[in-house]
Amino acid sequence: MAYPSIKIRALQAFIAVYEEQSFSRAAERENTTQSGMSTQVKGLELVLGVPLLVRERKRFALTPAGEIIYREGQAILKALMATEKAVQEMRGAVAGLVRFGMIPSLTRSVLIPALHQFQSQFPDVELSLLEEYSFSLMRRVLDGELDFALVPSTDLPAGLTGTYVGRDCEMLVSGAAAGIGTPHLAPIPLQALSGCRLIVPSRLNVRRKHIDTLLNTHGVHLAEMLEMDGMLATLEMIGATDWVAILPSAICHPDKAGTVRRLNPIKDPPISLDYVLVEKAEMAAPRAARLLADCLVAHVAVILADWDDLPIADPERHYQKP
Repeated sequence: MAYPSIKIRALQAFIAVYEEQSFSRAAERENTTQSGMSTQVKGLELVLGVPLLVRERKRFALTPAGEIIYREGQAILKALMATEKAVQEMRGAVAGLVRFGMIPSLTRSVLIPALHQFQSQFPDVELSLLEEYSFSLMRRVLDGELDFALVPSTDLPAGLTGTYVGRDCEMLVSGAAAGIGTPHLAPIPLQALSGCRLIVPSRLNVRRKHIDTLLNTHGVHLAEMLEMDGMLATLEMIGATDWVAILPSAICHPDKAGTVRRLNPIKDPPISLDYVLVEKAEMAAPRAARLLADCLVAHVAVILADWDDLPIADPERHYQKP
């Protein structure tokens, strides 16, 4: 019987070096030495008889053979991990630690009902949540620190896969007392922000570039702009002052009654935001992580669908199974 010449460790090293674009960062990720990573990759190239990586403008690019090994190697590692986990999960009930990440836009409305349902069904699962912005969460998923994360749709780093969750719409949020002269939940044109004092996220937030572009292209002249990255602090400031913000409808859901903050879906143009579930491409998520992800995604769908009675409801934003 013939045995493959490719070693699993060498495959892991090659994938890590390409995804990290650095032998030193790959070594840190795989908890080994830089020389060890170099030896593994060189050994893999010697076994196959072809180069897999080439230097192009201070970055690593895949050769045609490297593209095959990277693509198939991810599938091989994921299949091995899935096989191992399937056998482990035969031994008993759903249990273990699930480490997951969510952006602040989703934690305020989705987290409590989702965790209540999940923990009532699977009380033996231990949960660890990290609330950060998308780039940091994706980095942690890639490094293996998180099993998955829910983030806005954006360009994914090599080594991650994304599954569409749902489409959200952005709203203008203002204090119920201060107001902006438009009834609660009535659509409002983007131009109505002219003369407002607007709170915006920092440029680390993937939404910031889109907001800046829209304000500039539509000629919206603000009275003042304040950069603030804390979502809850932003909501508190809006409720107590005349500052306003553009926020996804998901984080606004607790304010649907309009008693503290007034919500106005933005139109002309409507602003949308897609959510995706990101996972490491070559890793098979544990059963507990898969079940939690399904639970969270289902609750995101419930929150988004609860806005469907608004005049600008988007029929494509519901959760769709891939």
